[in-house]
Amino acid sequence: MSDEELRDQINRIAVEIQQIEDVAKKKEAYINNKICEELDPRIEDLESKLQGHRKILNEINENIQELELKKKELTQITKNLEQDCNDLKREKEKTLANKLKLIAKEKKTKTKAIDKEIKILEKELKSIQDK
Repeated sequence: MSDEELRDQINRIAVEIQQIEDVAKKKEAYINNKICEELDPRIEDLESKLQGHRKILNEINENIQELELKKKELTQITKNLEQDCNDLKREKEKTLANKLKLIAKEKKTKTKAIDKEIKILEKELKSIQDK
């Protein structure tokens, strides 16, 4: 083969490669356009929905954080109130028991004195009856 024939063959191969690249570029552009036409609207729709849901989720997370702070505050307040209530109930029981003891002691003292008086009067009655 001569130089010219080799150059012609190289040029034909180069032209063939260029044609293959051109066809590939056209196919790539066609596929790219077709896929974009088909999927871009769905992607945009889903991104719109996703954005809306993210906004709602962020609002919910903010509310959760606020509620957790309130829960923490109320938990401490409730704990303190329960302690105060339990302390007051114990104080009530203790005070009531002490007061009831005093009343019982007073009752016993008074009835003891009256019982003595009754016994004295019964003795007098008996002695009067015996006469």
